[in-house]
Amino acid sequence: MTTEHADRGAAEALTAVADRYCFVCGPDNPRGLRIKVRYEPEEQAAHSELTLPREFQGWADLIHGGILATLLDEMMAHAVWRFAGPGVTLSMEVRFHTPLKPGEAIRVRGVLSPGNGRRRQAEAEILRLTDGKRIASGRSRFLLLEEKPTFRAT
Repeated sequence: MTTEHADRGAAEALTAVADRYCFVCGPDNPRGLRIKVRYEPEEQAAHSELTLPREFQGWADLIHGGILATLLDEMMAHAVWRFAGPGVTLSMEVRFHTPLKPGEAIRVRGVLSPGNGRRRQAEAEILRLTDGKRIASGRSRFLLLEEKPTFRAT
């Protein structure tokens, strides 16, 4: 099966439903992060500021890399959904730059890359607010479940 056929099958099998129970942004998930996402339409970006408690650590006094990757994916997905339409992550590349300790304030920001069509890309980064150091960064490819029309100012 070609990638195109696999992508089409994945898109047809999914229905985009926001049920408020998302682990990262869902306000109804009692064990979730419940982050608040803000949008920057002029830059096609989504961002959030938060701190992660000790419950999300991996090694002693370090936030688990899987949680950081989850935050990157979430912010890229928010940028894609808001500015291109509902989509699913096809692939993601993550780089870890500096360790993060529990309780340190961070800013997570995802940006939709320019482009059209059903395959879209986004980038994200996590910065520590106290010193601006980059904690982690990522890139993703998304498959839109339905194409959203592109509107251009005239």
